[in-house]
Amino acid sequence: MSESLFWLEDFEQALVAARQRRQPVLLMFVREECAGCAKMEAITYRDAAVQAELTEGFILLRQDIQRDRLVRVRYAAVWTPSFYVLDVRGAAHHVELGYLPPEDFWLVLRLGRAKELVPRGRYPEAIALLNEALERFPDHPLAAQAMLWWAIARYLNSGGDSRQFRQDLSALLRRYPNSPEARRWPWSDPPPFG
Repeated sequence: MSESLFWLEDFEQALVAARQRRQPVLLMFVREECAGCAKMEAITYRDAAVQAELTEGFILLRQDIQRDRLVRVRYAAVWTPSFYVLDVRGAAHHVELGYLPPEDFWLVLRLGRAKELVPRGRYPEAIALLNEALERFPDHPLAAQAMLWWAIARYLNSGGDSRQFRQDLSALLRRYPNSPEARRWPWSDPPPFG
């Protein structure tokens, strides 16, 4: 295990810590002889940016998918490693399955934090997290999803300015025209391009 990361192993204790620190929980399911888990330890968790993101932004919880059956059943977990960003009540806001290299994992952590912040009305924080993610990895496969959540947070932060939202989705369409997010144009008129 990464010496610099402190992983809790008790689910309820993690939720208590999340409430106290007002941070989300990153739940990781592991099992013995899991190649992806070992690779997370050997590569991803050793990355300085990943370590900073984990220690500054999350309560860390590790559960054995075979031994911790109640938690596994609660989240219908089937794979290791798997990652769940949980709020202080234990509701999942983002899920990823399998090994992730440092860049991918860092972006997943940012996206997960933002998706947990938005329902709590902490839009400026979510916008800032996603701005940095989009600046750092503008061509990453998850960038379109990050931009959609950025646009949603901006819309909600503005009190529902649909003109701004339309502009943000137009920018998403221009930047990521072949993404699933680009297909989510909600208005009856066709997108301005594409």
